[in-house]
Parts: sequence; C-alpha cells; structure tokens
Amino acid sequence: MNSLVLIRALSGFLAFFAIPSALCAAWAFANDHYEQASLFILVVTTSVVMSGVFSIATQNRKISNAKAKDVVGFLMLAWGVLAILGSLPFLEVSDFRPAVALFEAVSCATTTGTSLLDEDTLLPASVLAWRGVLHIVGAALSIGGMIMVVRLVGSSVPGLDTTTTALTLPGASQRSFFRAFWAIGSLLLALSSVVAFFLLMDGHSMREAYGLAVSAITTGQVFPIEEIGEAPDAFSRIILIIALLLGSLNAILVFNIFRTPMKLLKNYETLAVVALIFILSALIAVQLGSEEGPLSILAISTSIVSTSGILIAPSSLAEISVPTLLFFGFIGGAAISATGGMKIYRMLVLLSQTGREFSRLAQPNAVANTSTDAVVIPSRFILTVWAYLVAFAVLCIGFACLYALLGANFEQAIMSALGAITNSAVLLRIDWVQAGDMPALAELILSFCMILGRLELLLLASLLFSE
Repeated sequence: MNSLVLIRALSGFLAFFAIPSALCAAWAFANDHYEQASLFILVVTTSVVMSGVFSIATQNRKISNAKAKDVVGFLMLAWGVLAILGSLPFLEVSDFRPAVALFEAVSCATTTGTSLLDEDTLLPASVLAWRGVLHIVGAALSIGGMIMVVRLVGSSVPGLDTTTTALTLPGASQRSFFRAFWAIGSLLLALSSVVAFFLLMDGHSMREAYGLAVSAITTGQVFPIEEIGEAPDAFSRIILIIALLLGSLNAILVFNIFRTPMKLLKNYETLAVVALIFILSALIAVQLGSEEGPLSILAISTSIVSTSGILIAPSSLAEISVPTLLFFGFIGGAAISATGGMKIYRMLVLLSQTGREFSRLAQPNAVANTSTDAVVIPSRFILTVWAYLVAFAVLCIGFACLYALLGANFEQAIMSALGAITNSAVLLRIDWVQAGDMPALAELILSFCMILGRLELLLLASLLFSE
C-alpha cells in the first residue's frame, strides 16, 4: 500500500468530518447541554489536529496514483476512525459504557440503525442529529468506496459509463478519492432534504421529518418508528416508500436520473428490487391476512428488502416468518446502493457466468465472455464474487457460533449473524445481548461484524486479486 496516499486521503476525510461535528457541538451548546457539547468538541479537536498533522506530513511530497488495495486500506482506516470518533458523543447517553457507545456509532455509520440504549432514554437533539450525520457519512463512504474499488479491480460499475464530471474517475489520485464521496454525499443530502420537506408539509415535526428522511434515503434507522407520536399517514408512507426504493437502487443511476431516466428504469437491478418487493408483499399478505392494508403491506415489504425496517411495527415483524425475513433481507439491495452492496449485481454476474459455462459444455472450443448489460466482466472480478459467497457463508456460520457461545439461542444467533453482516435492522436481534454472560464482548463482536459487512468482502478480496 502507498502510505502517502492513505495519509493524504485520511487527512481530507478528517477535515470533512470536523464540519458536522462542529455543528452538533454548537447545537448542544445552544441547548445548554455542556457535557454533551464537550464530547462533540473533543471529536472536532481530534479531527482537526489529526488532519493538520497528516496534511503537513505529506506536504510537498510526490504522491502517485492509488491502486485498489490503497483504496481498501483507506476505507479500513476511515471506518476505524469513524467508529472511534463517532462513539465519543454517545458516551453520556450510554452511561459511559464504551462498548455500547461504540455499538451505537457503528450501527449508525453502517446504516444498520439498531440501538442498545434503554428504551426510556430521550436523546438530545444534538445526539439525534449526530445519528443522522453518521448515517449519511457512512453511506457516502460505503458507496464511494465501492465505486472506486470496482473500477480499479477492472470491472464496470453500472451507470459510470454516463458522462458525469463529478463521477468520472479515470484514475485514482489522492483527489479522486473524494470525487465520488462528495458527489454521493451531496446526493444523499439533497434527497433527504426533499423527503424531509414533504414530511414537514404533512405535519411532522422537524425531529421526525429529519429522522425519517435520513433513515429512508440511507436505508437505516435514525430512530425506530414507535418513537413517533402518531403513525405516518398514507401520504407520508408513500413518500417514505419512494425514498426507501431510491435508497435501494444504484446510486450512480439515481445521480443521473434527470439526464438518463430510462437507464434507471430499465436496469436489471431496479427491476429485480421492484419484483422482490411485490413478491414479498404477496407473501406478507398471506401471513398477516387482513390485519394490514395494501399500503401497509407494501411499506413493510419495502422496509425488509431495503434492510431498513423503519416502516415495520414490532407487532407486525413478530408475525412474519423467519425464513421470509432471512431470504429477502439478505438478497435485497442493488449495486452501489445505500442498502449495503452488490448482492443482486453479484447474482447477475454469476448467472451470466453460468450461461457461459453451459455454452462451453455444448461447444468446448467456443470463445465467450461473461457480460452484464453488454459489458464484459473480467475473470478477476468473477473470482471476487465467488470469494464473497464462500467467505460470506463461512463468516455467518462462525459469527453465529460465537453468538451462541455468548448466550443467544439458535434463532437469535442466526438472525444476529446475518443481520449484522448485511447491516439489516430487520434481521439483527439484540434482545439477548444484555442478558448474556459477557454483554460487552458481544457488543464489540457485533460492531466488528457490522463494519466487516459495510467494508464488503469484495473490497477485501481485491487485496488478493489486484496487482
């Protein structure tokens, strides 16, 4: 790895991270929460000092272009810094339990959204805003990192062939690290603002509109829906369903929706996500019967496929079968989306490879390439897909065994393992954590598992397959 590239990129990331931290500190001061404000100031000070030191250390040094493993190295460092610095403001509300504070920060940054805080804990406005900040920064970091690595590994990202200055990445210099991050971050902020505006028009408070909008666009959970005074009406549900759908689609195609709208509508992953939602809606309608209306069923299925869970009441979630949650919670999520990854895109690649293998069985001497959307997929990328599937299965089994040893029963262990590594609040079960033998250890393992899921095993595999 190129250490100069990593340090320079991390310097820019910390400088950017200090801006929302300072805003949250000012908000806490304005509300007379001085102890909470001091924690935010600690984050700001640490970010600014580290950014300055890293910037000075790499000043006037010639920095070459980055490779895939340099991007992965930066993402690992950035996620580590985001988890540690992001946990500091949660210390007060978690009664200064470091493991719980770390879990809260990681859960927000990975857009999982599950919380271990006591149900009667009333979060200050600054902490609630901080949860939203971590959701947006984490989603931008994940999507931007995926764009960079897939391009550098040698494959094609659907949508990046569109001519868009902000997302044109011919190389990967230290400046190119942030082209995708700024573009995706701006997209998430813009979409969240639009959704929040419509929710405010429908009568929601600023707190509710902000939390619901960020939760939907990042497919996370700033706060559970039961904390809202009144359940969202039909108009708000429709807005949130659309927002969850946008958060689950290819962010590059969403970015270019006004330039090339048909590319988004005709994209295989878009069609697959919509099909999954309607199939799941039919299954849920059978399981719940006439207890829920069509719009509520559509909201529940969209929440499951998007891995958010924001529009699912606990009573409805308890009546949905575990296999249904496991299958649709895992497979949901289009390529380069806030949902968490490239699950459907990987399946399309493997389907294309399967067709190629059958063609070779019929004609052993035939020359054929694996392709999706008429774009040839290099064999190196196909290897990363297989590595992802194998490693995913091994890690899920391993983490499930660990959770079982820490006090979870069979169902809780399986759901927690899949929920953490897929960053799905719908699947993640945490009711066993505090009742276990070593809750702090369980919280740390869950935090590590969520970060591993957001880093994506494809990114780690590129360390092995990139030159």
